Amino acid sequence: MNLPPWLNAIARPLLGPDPQRARHVLFVLASTQLYVVNLGIIWHSVQLGLLQPQIARDLTWGSLLTLLTVFVLVRSGWSQRLSDPVVTLPHALVSIALCFMAYLQVGEHRASVLILVAEAIVMCMFRLRPTQMVVLGMSSVGMLLLCVLGLTWADPVRYPASTGLMHFVIGGSTLLILSLVAKWVTDIRVRIGLQARELSQALNTLQHMATQDSLTGLLNRRIMVDLVETELKLIERHGHPMTVALVDLDHFKSINDRFGHQAGDAVLIGFAGLAQTQLRQVDKVARWGGEEFLIMLPQVKASEAFTALERLRLSMGSQTFTGHPGLNATFSVGLAQARPGESLEHLIERADQALYHAKHAGRNRSHVAEHSPEADAVADQPASMAPLTGGHA
Repeated sequence: MNLPPWLNAIARPLLGPDPQRARHVLFVLASTQLYVVNLGIIWHSVQLGLLQPQIARDLTWGSLLTLLTVFVLVRSGWSQRLSDPVVTLPHALVSIALCFMAYLQVGEHRASVLILVAEAIVMCMFRLRPTQMVVLGMSSVGMLLLCVLGLTWADPVRYPASTGLMHFVIGGSTLLILSLVAKWVTDIRVRIGLQARELSQALNTLQHMATQDSLTGLLNRRIMVDLVETELKLIERHGHPMTVALVDLDHFKSINDRFGHQAGDAVLIGFAGLAQTQLRQVDKVARWGGEEFLIMLPQVKASEAFTALERLRLSMGSQTFTGHPGLNATFSVGLAQARPGESLEHLIERADQALYHAKHAGRNRSHVAEHSPEADAVADQPASMAPLTGGHA
């Protein structure tokens, strides 16, 4: 809650540091005004000589004990294990019972007590479920009926049956109608809450569909384009290196023809999972189209990216696919280190040319684009390192 610093210093010890629990405690404290008004009616009746002080003290202690118990349960966090952390229904039933105990004693102030019962019902409609509102309303009417019957039986002279019937008809019908209205409002609240959750889920699904590939869970092409363009701007500003790698699964059409499209999907998913596991968290992997993937490695030179992609390529070659025995998959990859001022289209074109060279050389290998500051260092490797750069598919 956004409170002034001086008020926050007071509220924090009372409400607690957890924002959600603080809201629950605040709801409990909001019921204090019902207790205060009820006790005010009780002690005013004592001053008028309508109520014995001992009965007033008993009702006062009962009210304070109820409020304090609920406050401790909610403030301590014990009630968090319950479906309703505010324990609204038990609290309301006890509070209304205390109101009707006062109703039995306060004589001419009984109408004021019924107003407090109505207030309690109104407060509860913001927390209870529709069926609970019905239970609360019927319980309130039942308590009123018991009070009317008790008063008529105990003192038929001052509280004749006709008076009791009038009080019950007016008060009971009012409480019942109010409970039904509260149930209707609660129905609307629950329905709006459900629709809000469904809308949130729909928005999350749309966001997922707009940013991720549905099969592999990787980023889609549109989002990857935005990310690479943003990184290219950072290169111009700060001069950090960045390398992209264009990956193509070798003989993917043959895999689909020989093993079926489910096997092809398994290979795509397998590569995606392997790439997300072995690459850094800051590296971005996207399905570029069909069996092609684009990997962006920020603040990485081509030589370092080459080493990382080689590890990934060798792991891919030894990966097995559940339900598809005998299926092996490899990939070829072309790498290009971005240059300051280079456009996205030109960078991808250089990576694509490097991929072409890797496939032309026999597939299942990595190749760094020419004209990159790192290309010569990789191209001039000794012949003894040739196995690291892949073999024939």
